[in-house]
Amino acid sequence: MNLIEEALLIIGLAMMPYGLYEIVRGEGDRQVKVLLIGTSLALFIIEFILAYR
Repeated sequence: MNLIEEALLIIGLAMMPYGLYEIVRGEGDRQVKVLLIGTSLALFIIEFILAYR
């Protein structure tokens, strides 16, 4: 893994809780919030796997 990928992964890891908090705190249906949180987590897991592959 190169330095840029590692830096972006660390930044994403640091910002992930705040993003999830903003989704939960925001207005909207519960179903939409669950979908957004699930999508965010799935994309982060994919990013993590690709970064360490």
